[in-house]
Order: sequence, then C-alpha cells, then structure tokens
Amino acid sequence: EADRLLDMGPGPGERGGEVVFFGAPQAMREAKTLTAQYLAGDKRADAGLAPRPPEPNGPRLEILGAAEHNLKHIDVALPLNRLVCVTGVSGSGKSTLVQDVLYAALRKHKGRPTEAPGKHRALRGVEHIAEVAMVDQTPIGKTTRSNPASYVGAFDPIRNLFAKDEVAKERGYTPGTFSFNSGNGRCPTCGGNGFEHVEMQFLSDVYLRCPDCDGKRFRAEVLEITLRGKSIAEVLELTVSEALTFFAGHAEVLARLAPLADVGLDYLRLGQPVPTLSGGEAQRLKLAGHLADSDTAGRPTLFLFDEPTTGLHFDDIAKLLKSFRRLVAAGHSLVVIEHNL
Repeated sequence: EADRLLDMGPGPGERGGEVVFFGAPQAMREAKTLTAQYLAGDKRADAGLAPRPPEPNGPRLEILGAAEHNLKHIDVALPLNRLVCVTGVSGSGKSTLVQDVLYAALRKHKGRPTEAPGKHRALRGVEHIAEVAMVDQTPIGKTTRSNPASYVGAFDPIRNLFAKDEVAKERGYTPGTFSFNSGNGRCPTCGGNGFEHVEMQFLSDVYLRCPDCDGKRFRAEVLEITLRGKSIAEVLELTVSEALTFFAGHAEVLARLAPLADVGLDYLRLGQPVPTLSGGEAQRLKLAGHLADSDTAGRPTLFLFDEPTTGLHFDDIAKLLKSFRRLVAAGHSLVVIEHNL
C-alpha cells in the first residue's frame, strides 16, 4: 500500500545502519535485499516448518463458561504440545481469554500469586502441565546491572573461566571478584554501574561516565586478568555472535549463549543494559531465557505469548518460529495471541 519503501539494513544491530533500498514497492522486488526476498516470496518465514495437526484424543486444556468482559459464556479447548494461535479483531476478547482467564486461573491452581481470574465455570486438563509462563513485551526491569549475558545465565560460567586464570589464583580472586553487582572487584566510585547518576531538580536525570573506571565497571587491577587477551570488560563488549566464536571451546558458555542467537539477538552486546532493549527484543530475551533454562526440561510448560511478531522483520519471525518449534519438540505447549497470521 506504500508509495515509497525505505529498507534499512543489510542486517540487524551493527550489521545495519545503511539504506539498502529506497523507491517504489514494485522496484523493490528486483532488489536483492533480505526484505525484498520475503516480499517477493522467494523466502518464507515458515519455510521448512510443517504444521502438526492435533491428535483427536490428545491432551487438551479446556476453559468452560468464560464470561469476563466481552466473552459470551464460551467453551474453548486448546490442544497441548502444539503451537496454538488465538486471533481476532481488537476488542474481540483474545487477551481477556488468554491473560485474564487462562493465565490467572492456572497460576491460582498452581498456588502462585495472581489477581483474581476472569469469570469462568471450570478449567480442565491442568494436570497435563507443570508450569505456566507469560512472555510479553513488558520491560524486563529498570536496573542497568541486568544484561543479556546474566539474563540467560552465561555470566557465571564466564566469570568462572576468569577465576581459573593463574594470575587470578595467585591474587586470590574468586568468580565473585569479576562481578560488578557485588564484591570488591567492582569500581568503588560508581559501584559497578559504569556511570554516575546525577539527579536534576527540573530536568531529566543525567548519567555521566564514571571518571575512575571510564565506564568499564571494574577496578584497574581486575582488568589486568585476561582470557586470551581480553579482560572481563572487553568480553562484555563482545556481541553474542563474536562471543560464540570467542568461547568456541567452552561448552557451558555456548549452551547458555546459543539461545540468544537462535531467537535472532546475536547482534546484542553481552553487557548491554537490559532497559535499553526494545519491547520485541525484551520479549525475545525472555524466550531465550526459557530456552536456556534446562530446569524446564521434563516439566511440561504452557507458554503464553502476546503478539510476539510486533515490530519484527520477516527474518526475525522465521527465527522466532524455529524457537517455538523447539519448545514444542521439547514437550511444551504454546498459545500465541497474534494478528499477523
């Protein structure tokens, strides 16, 4: 429907930043950009993913008599161990059904803290699932100490590697020394934040790079410990794809970082503060956290996603769908609220 298309790229993050196409939509089909390949139909987001129809007598979750907000006393049976899409126009009751009724009722049934579930008569089939997780685009947190590496649990094995260095052992450094959250390895001036927070009375607060550690978060002597020529601060500056190459021989680190690449976040820096992520990035980081979390293995979980394709490119959606299929293959169930069929 557009008169002109402006395509940024050629990739995400640092691989982007260029105008790769600008012109009429018809001319775009001849362009060889990633977006053009999807628009022309040469590539598809669901390529290689065959749908698996639910078994007639397979396990299912039944919501009976849902009557919250616009819902007209409806009965819904959701097949488990599948990817189920809930769609409809705005205001038709998708979020009410999935979030207010289903999610709240399941959390209450599992004894988790929750608001009162939306009106419904009964919920059946709860015994088939061990946990329920809501994965939406709300910000993960406001603390700048949280980053992709710590969120998926990769920071711990990385710090363990630094603590095993011969010089680190001589100095009595532990994995805690390489943390900027606590311990005596962090910069005492900024407390490991990398910047100082200056409160302004009438203007927005100002963040100034710490003059002592120059934003590196650690004491100078801690940065003298290196892993193949890189200090802990330099490792946190690596992108996920660079880190996957750098830690190629360390299976524990790779296992934690791989899900970030699987959901299309390979361009993020390991130490990027989580509050700087967009809604779509935050949602995919939550998904990567679940993929990296081996605790859910053997515990069938129902994952609820709220419009996960919002703001995503076709290629990001392709990676997202592959991650969804991995969750289903691992024995989990997915319910997705989505307009983009």
